Amino acid sequence: MEKSYYVVTFKQDYLELLREINPEDTLDDNETATRMIIAITQGGFGQDVIDDERQAKERFLEYLFFSADIDLPRTVEVFDRYFEIDPADEFIDLDSEL
Repeated sequence: MEKSYYVVTFKQDYLELLREINPEDTLDDNETATRMIIAITQGGFGQDVIDDERQAKERFLEYLFFSADIDLPRTVEVFDRYFEIDPADEFIDLDSEL
């Protein structure tokens, strides 16, 4: 099975949503993670994934629900409102042996 890697960038709308959820938190744009690298397994026996980017978007929103208790609809439209996604051109694991 192969993994696909993406860079997810948080948009300003997401930071504003976080402020609305928790107004007491003095959230500073510079203190908040603005980019994350995500990986998702693609393909394999019995898996017919046509659009791996779409699956990555939906699964990322699911991750937010379980990790940060932020319950957003798991749709591409919601993801695109709050985040940007770009395929990583190359992923290098510096800990793996050459």
